[in-house]
Amino acid sequence: MKIIEINARSAIGKSKMKELDYTFNPYIGCSHGCLYCYAMDFSPNEANSDWGNVVFVRKNIIELLKNEVKRLKIGRVGVSSITDPYMPVEAKYMITRSAIEILARNNFYVTIQTKSKLITRDIDLFSRYKNHIDAGLTITTLKNDVSRMIEPGAPRPDARVSALVDLSKRIKTWIYIGPIIENINDDLNDIENIIRIASETGSRVIYDHFEEYNYNVNYMLNIKYKRFNIEWWREISRAIEKLAYKYNINANSEEDEWLYESMNQRRLF
Repeated sequence: MKIIEINARSAIGKSKMKELDYTFNPYIGCSHGCLYCYAMDFSPNEANSDWGNVVFVRKNIIELLKNEVKRLKIGRVGVSSITDPYMPVEAKYMITRSAIEILARNNFYVTIQTKSKLITRDIDLFSRYKNHIDAGLTITTLKNDVSRMIEPGAPRPDARVSALVDLSKRIKTWIYIGPIIENINDDLNDIENIIRIASETGSRVIYDHFEEYNYNVNYMLNIKYKRFNIEWWREISRAIEKLAYKYNINANSEEDEWLYESMNQRRLF
C-alpha cells in the first residue's frame, strides 16, 4: 500500500447527489480496491491505474474544514463520496473522526457510508451527536467468496454486519445494497438475508445497480458479469420491494433516495 500525503485546496465540496448538500472526502483512492467503484473516475491516475494500492491523505483538510464551516450554509454532508472514510489509514490519521465532530458541533447533519468495522471506534462521538448523524454499511453480498472477488481489500461481510448491529443500538442506520450486478450478486436469497438483517437492526435499505464508468470497466472485465439490462433491474426492484414489505422495512432505490431525504430534511433544518 502506497500512502501519499497531499494538501487539499478545500475541505467541503458541493454534492452532485440531490439528497446531499455537501460531500467531505478525507482521502482519495481506496484500499478496498472494489472492482465496480465509480470513484476511480474521480481519482488521480496514480490511484485509478493501480486501484486499491494507492491512497492520498489530505493532511491539511481539518484546518480547512474549521474555516469553511463558519461561512457555509448549514446542510447535509455525505462522508464520503469517492473513498471509504474508515479504511485502515484512518486508524492512524483520524481525519474522519475529527471532521465528523467539527461538522456535528456546528449543526451540520452528517451521513456516513463505509464498509469498515473501524467505524465502531467512534460510537462515543456518534452517541454525543446522535441527532446529527446516521451511518450506513455497504453490504453487497453475505457470501465471502463473492465479496472477495468484487471487493478484494474490503472487510468481510460478517464484520460489516457486526458493525451495523453495534451502531444500530446508538444511532439511525441503513444498509446500502449496491451495486447489484447481474450474474454476480443478484441472488435473491442472498438479498433477502441482507434485508432480514436490516429488519433486525431497524435499518432502512438503499439499493442500486452497477453502472459502467471509464475505469471500472477495465477491472470488471476479469469477472463474468452481464451488462445492465432494464428488464432484469425491474425484476430485481420488484423483488426487493416485496421483501421490504415482508420484513416491514423502508427500502428505496438510489434513484429515489433524494425523495426520502428531502422529506426528512424538512424536519432537520
